[in-house]
Amino acid sequence: MHLGCTYLIVKDMKRSIAFYEALLNIKADSRNIERWAQFTCGNTLALWNPEYDKELIRDNSDVSAHFNEEYLKYKRENITKYGNNVILNFNVTNLNAEYERVRSLELGTMTEIFFINILCPYYCFMLEDPDGNLIEITGDYRLPGSAPFGIPFSD
Repeated sequence: MHLGCTYLIVKDMKRSIAFYEALLNIKADSRNIERWAQFTCGNTLALWNPEYDKELIRDNSDVSAHFNEEYLKYKRENITKYGNNVILNFNVTNLNAEYERVRSLELGTMTEIFFINILCPYYCFMLEDPDGNLIEITGDYRLPGSAPFGIPFSD
């Protein structure tokens, strides 16, 4: 078994697509109306709008062409929860430059750069997507006058 892709459940497809296109600096690979968008960024990140299916079920008298009874029952019995269900971790080669790039995009709530040293030391920053999902961006970080992770350069 292998991971095919990660789905993020989103409320506003246009806003979420714009956010991830700006953050990832790539266009969505594929889109399906207002229901689905997909990005290839090391693995596959997919955005899914469950409201699309709910509207189709409400507005279409012949839903059997789209869904089986088990799916319809699932949609009736389960409430969609948005935001903070997963943390996406992206790794970049230059955390300093990526931090400045993402900050300049003004995508929303974003932290300063963190230093964390539990099992191994690393630097990262966090930001939220439009639905409140957390994104951690890690990579080589240089303090002024030092090598990555704050280790002094050896000249």
